[in-house]
Amino acid sequence: MNEVQDLSVGPPVELAVFSGPLDLLLHLIRKNEVSIYDIPIFAICDQYNGHLRAMQELDLDVAGEFLWMAAWLLHLKSKMLLPQTAAEGEDPREELVERLLAYRRVKELASFLHDSDLVRRGLWGPAVAPPTAGGEETELDWEEVDLRLLAQTYLDVMQRFAAAHPPPLAVLPLRFNVQDSMRDLYSRVLDEGLVPLLRHLHSRSDPEEVVTMIVATLELVRLRGVFAEQRRPFAEIYLRPGDHRLDPEELLNRGVVNG
Repeated sequence: MNEVQDLSVGPPVELAVFSGPLDLLLHLIRKNEVSIYDIPIFAICDQYNGHLRAMQELDLDVAGEFLWMAAWLLHLKSKMLLPQTAAEGEDPREELVERLLAYRRVKELASFLHDSDLVRRGLWGPAVAPPTAGGEETELDWEEVDLRLLAQTYLDVMQRFAAAHPPPLAVLPLRFNVQDSMRDLYSRVLDEGLVPLLRHLHSRSDPEEVVTMIVATLELVRLRGVFAEQRRPFAEIYLRPGDHRLDPEELLNRGVVNG
């Protein structure tokens, strides 16, 4: 695996609050946009030590973890400098990658539980009454919590919430007008004398336009402006002028339900 040598060259170190050395390493991996499965130890090690030097005040318990990780990174860096034989076939970074992946899963699960707690607080009030004076608080043993059951409960809550709060219905504006379609179809029947309706509908590819034309045809038949004829079942439907003369321009102002 090729190491990226120039990742350590960049802007000055920006300090942030990290919960531990693995959190800092994940930050550096994201910052350098490198794969967690192919960590450039040389650059990451230098940047990690740069963060340690830039930290002015450290809690003693946390400092030990950061310094231990720095020593481990230096150890990995030295092993990467040694020539690797084909017989060995083992990447010195493998254990570090496994720890980072496990930590990342725990961090994602913690964020998931935090979000589920926010949702629970938004849906229901506290079900447990506050302890009275002199009463003993019940301690929850987190080791006995079934995380899979908790995750499934969260999904059930979200589904109930989505069912009780459906998204608003989006009403799209009509792209075709029945009155316009009535005028165009009626003018065509007057000009041609006989119009094959089904063939005319099949020539349109937009379903909304087809529905509009069907409604316009039914309205013209109702007004006796056109007659519809079919010689046998499932055959072509022909439109011809009716016995009631309509003004094509007045169709624009005529409501569909008006006689």
